[in-house]
Amino acid sequence: MKSEQTNRLNLSQLFLAASVLSVIITALWLMYPNPNRRYHLVLTGMSKGRIRPFKAKFKPYQGKRMGGAAGVAAVAKEAIASFEGRPYNFFSVGSEISGTADAYFTRGEAVIKTLNAIGIEAMLIGNIEFTYGARRLADLVKSAEFGFISSNVFESASERPPDYISSELFFNPGGGLKIGVTGITPPTTPTLTALNNIEGLEFVAPGETLRLQVAAMRKAGADLVVLLTMYSYDRIKADEWQAIASAAPDVCVMLDYDIETPAAVRRDGVIIKTVSGYNQSKEVDVLDLEITPHPVRIVSWKGRRLAVNHAEITADKQVSEIVDAVTRENRELRDRYIGEFASDYQREWDRECPIGNMVVDAMLAESGCDIALHNSGGIQGNIQAGDFSVGDLFSMMPFDNQMVMMRLTGREIEELLAVSASLQRGLLQIAGGSYQFGKGANDDFALESFLIGGAPVDPDKMYSVCTNSFLADGGDNFAPFKKGRELQYGRQQRDVISDYVARHSADAPMRLGTDGRIVRRE
Repeated sequence: MKSEQTNRLNLSQLFLAASVLSVIITALWLMYPNPNRRYHLVLTGMSKGRIRPFKAKFKPYQGKRMGGAAGVAAVAKEAIASFEGRPYNFFSVGSEISGTADAYFTRGEAVIKTLNAIGIEAMLIGNIEFTYGARRLADLVKSAEFGFISSNVFESASERPPDYISSELFFNPGGGLKIGVTGITPPTTPTLTALNNIEGLEFVAPGETLRLQVAAMRKAGADLVVLLTMYSYDRIKADEWQAIASAAPDVCVMLDYDIETPAAVRRDGVIIKTVSGYNQSKEVDVLDLEITPHPVRIVSWKGRRLAVNHAEITADKQVSEIVDAVTRENRELRDRYIGEFASDYQREWDRECPIGNMVVDAMLAESGCDIALHNSGGIQGNIQAGDFSVGDLFSMMPFDNQMVMMRLTGREIEELLAVSASLQRGLLQIAGGSYQFGKGANDDFALESFLIGGAPVDPDKMYSVCTNSFLADGGDNFAPFKKGRELQYGRQQRDVISDYVARHSADAPMRLGTDGRIVRRE
């Protein structure tokens, strides 16, 4: 009996001690609250001119009405409201001003006006921002209510950044914070856009320039430095990442190409948050940071990806009205009927595809050359069953390329197809010929065989080749095109495709397909 009373007493004393300790901890917490605070980054970009909602083609949003500027505005505003007055910034990773008929017919102005209305504060200059040329970009910057940034674009003559590009920007979002932002435009931009679009400009790989840039921003009082890039988190090369890690920004924004949202991570002391390379305005990303008082350090982090799904949101009315106003003037031209397709067709980057076959078949028919070659990256949109309009054509092929006819030797064509087969820049779609490629011992793809006109190729014979003006300049690292002889420039490529579709759908909806002209061996 005495033992039981002792046990009860011990339990009572233990409970009393725990209660007292809990009261003390609560009191201390009230007297000395956690001094850390929250800062948020709202991120968008990679819209490629999608200022109006559209039906998503692929998972995870397949079949849903997604995106558009008014949808992005609604989702961003809801996220910002959830911060409850805590400091934040709203940035874009670029690739915004080209890619659709709405963007093209206004030469990017429609996109700039909607980005103004959405409220972004800074945007990285991507390679797509040069689609209309550097002079047009300079004009668009004047009408933007946000800054365009890049740390690695310089004028060849002055070796200074162009006056329309800021190498750094600073923001005071509240709470005594000073946020610095800079960015890296793809150093490969000269291979990703027509050379006349970037005349007089140089694109420097990140290195000492970036390190000095970040150091200068710290010296200027930046509590946090944010670096915007278009590097793929999974595909970035070791030397490219080392340049970023050595510069030591606090946050680096990159791209991902995953269906599921990757978690924000810390790598070499840098917090990495990704934006989907397939975004097209379907999502808004948020990075939530817990930070210390001065000197500011990041204690914890969490990334979120918010869907711009019109079944779940109410589009922002003001931005909707702006989109309607900036697209009204060109609506009749955008909606002009070209033809009709029997089914949905999907673009492919790394294999033969029906849309690619249609494009090169149209080029071959127009030019009468031995073969036609077109880069898969030049096809930016899919085809849906039913009516096909001018707007659809511009969404599928947004770049201003001309037809170019030239003469190349069989050996030079083999060099081109070898680059294609490596999948470094995506396949060259082909008409008038065929080729096979496959994996080697090291899982690298390589060219195995090719034919022109169904016959073996004479390496020394001259063949007539049709391509586009981007490739003719050696774009996408297809340098052998620059060896072309007797160049002749033809019509705009979109006009050729438009006429081809109209002819082949005059009596019945056009059907596309593959025929084995490109064989991929795994």
